[in-house]
Amino acid sequence: SGGINLLGLNPRMKTHATLCSSAVKKQDKKQWKRNADKSGSNCEMLENNFDDIKHTTLSERGALREAMRCLKCADAPCQKSCPTNLDIKSFITSIANKNYYGAAKMILSDNPLGLTCGMVCPTSDLCVGGCNLYATEEGPINIGGLQQFATEVCKTYRWLVFLHMNQRIF
Repeated sequence: SGGINLLGLNPRMKTHATLCSSAVKKQDKKQWKRNADKSGSNCEMLENNFDDIKHTTLSERGALREAMRCLKCADAPCQKSCPTNLDIKSFITSIANKNYYGAAKMILSDNPLGLTCGMVCPTSDLCVGGCNLYATEEGPINIGGLQQFATEVCKTYRWLVFLHMNQRIF
């Protein structure tokens, strides 16, 4: 940095500003950026890759553990911040009681796109952001993961849904 020893006992300060072009400044700052390559040249091709980008998938054990942590708050700030008005407290309680079908039924009755929303919804800005456990050591409840878990289980056992729909029709 110009031969100036800033760590010396009596560092010599510059008496005037130095000018440099924006291109030079960008090149100097490139080393400080975490994602230096913004062009996407280092990215893999995703045209035939349909894997989840947002990894929220929980196992049954993980979902039960997460659901048990829920405080079931009286004011339920998570529900107030949900744009689809999901009954979050109730479906988490259903998961905690191992009633996965009931949880999926609650989610899908409020929002037919429950699985998709569980995967792509920006929960950290919405329901998870309002969770009262946000400042705790373990962090807020993974509501998106729980929503995806319940609807994935329902999708796996889709015959239950068809049975329920047939009962409603007849």
